Amino acid sequence: MLTIATKEISNELMNAYKNKKLARIQTGDGTLTGSVAAVNDDQAFIERPAKGVTVVKLGSIDRVQVLN
Repeated sequence: MLTIATKEISNELMNAYKNKKLARIQTGDGTLTGSVAAVNDDQAFIERPAKGVTVVKLGSIDRVQVLN
């Protein structure tokens, strides 16, 4: 089940995906920057240049910033 915060994060990531924008994702482990490849029920897939796709659990995301 998604919490309200997780649902808002999911919506921000989906907006970045639809608008083909970069996203900066802050987690407890650090920061990721890349394009959103996909979002499902509890995971986000972030395409990072030269590093490939990184899978991030939505529950571990503290903050999402959509970049221009």
